[in-house]
Amino acid sequence: MAGLIPEQRRLESGPATDAQAPLDLVTVTADCAETPAAAVLEQVRAVLGPVIAAPDPWPSPDGWREILPRWFTDACSDDERVTTCVLDKWSLRAWVWWFQPSQRRWHWWDARVDGSQLRIRLVPTGAGSLLLGSLEFLLKVAGATRVDTP
Repeated sequence: MAGLIPEQRRLESGPATDAQAPLDLVTVTADCAETPAAAVLEQVRAVLGPVIAAPDPWPSPDGWREILPRWFTDACSDDERVTTCVLDKWSLRAWVWWFQPSQRRWHWWDARVDGSQLRIRLVPTGAGSLLLGSLEFLLKVAGATRVDTP
């Protein structure tokens, strides 16, 4: 894992054993009644890994379609078909926009499986509200049946 930024390391394997957890961590809890919580976590890691790596230049939506797992991109709506603001699906364009380094308002700290729940702890960047809708969508597409955000 040499060369990975600290957030990538925490996403893949959790914080270092001697890492001091920030005091302002927030927890997102995902209920995983139909898909094992460990499997949901693996799916989330598969999608967030390339996004957190923050490629430069930032890929176009078509570029992301080539980078991200197909099960995720297939679950996103087509921008061309969006006709209302009430959506149960995110478009890939909107979803990746919120993960640009200049837009994301949180960083991954760690995650743990607790029975049928997945608990993800995030570090707020301090740049306003957390805006967790994109993470909530990912969790649901990965198999969570309910997501509670702060």
